[in-house]
Amino acid sequence: MKLLFTLLALVCCAPSAAPVCLANEGQDIMQATFRLTDGRTSGTAWLVSVPAEDERPKKTVVVTAAHVFKNLNGEIATLILRKTNDDGSFERLEHKFPIRENNRSLWEQHSRYDIAAIHIALPKEATVKPIPLNQLTKAESARQNLGPAQQCLIPTFPAQMEGNRAGWPVLRNATVASFPNTPVNRHPQFILDFNAFGGDSGAPVVLNLQNSDSERVLKIVGMILGQHRQTDRTITPNEERTVHTSLGLGIAVHTAFIRETIAKVK
Repeated sequence: MKLLFTLLALVCCAPSAAPVCLANEGQDIMQATFRLTDGRTSGTAWLVSVPAEDERPKKTVVVTAAHVFKNLNGEIATLILRKTNDDGSFERLEHKFPIRENNRSLWEQHSRYDIAAIHIALPKEATVKPIPLNQLTKAESARQNLGPAQQCLIPTFPAQMEGNRAGWPVLRNATVASFPNTPVNRHPQFILDFNAFGGDSGAPVVLNLQNSDSERVLKIVGMILGQHRQTDRTITPNEERTVHTSLGLGIAVHTAFIRETIAKVK
C-alpha cells in the first residue's frame, strides 16, 4: 500500500526502544529531512548533496517516493524548510519550487520502483544539511548492514504531523524484521517493525555505524514506501464494509535503487 494522508491526526504511540545513535547524529539526519506538500496532502522528503563529476556541477537533490510527487496537485510544490534566527532558534521557511511544466513531470523516476528525485535550488537563508551521496549505501554493503534485528532511525511526518511550528520531523525507531534482505536485485525491498502512517512515504531509513577509525557515521540504507496491512471485507444484506488493519510493518526499498534514480537527475 502506498502512503499518503490528507487529514491532520494526532497519534499516541507506545514507548520506543532506546535510541540507536547519539544526539548530534540524530540531528544530522533531521536537518536533511523536510515535509513536501501541496497544502492538501504531503509526504516526507530528504536532501542529498551530489558532488561534481566530469562536466556535471555539484547539486542538491530532493528524494522521496514517486507516488508522493504524483499525488501533489499542480505545477508547484512546497518544501517546508527552516532557517536560523539571530537568537539560535529555528523558523519555518516555506519554499516553493516547480515539479511539473505543461503537465510534464520534472522529477526523475526509477524504471521499476516507487522512487523519485529532482534537482532543487535552495534559498540562501535556509538552514539545511544535505546528506552526502557517499552516505547512501551501495548494493554490496547491504548484506553487512541489514541483518534481522538491526535498529534504525526514521525521521518522518506521520499523518502530516510536524515536531513543532518550525517544521522539524519526528525521529522514530524501527527494527529490521525481514531476512534475507540481499542480494538487492532479488530482494529490492525489506520489512521494518515500524507502524507506518500516511505522510511517512519517502522517509529515509538510517543506520548509525562505526567506521574503520571507530568513528560513528550515518548511513542511509533505504526509504519508506508503504505498509503491510490486513484487509477484511464484510457483506450483509444492507451494507458492504471494507476494513484495513495495519500490521505494524513498514516497507522500505534499498538505497542502491535510490542511487540509480539520483544518477538520472540533470
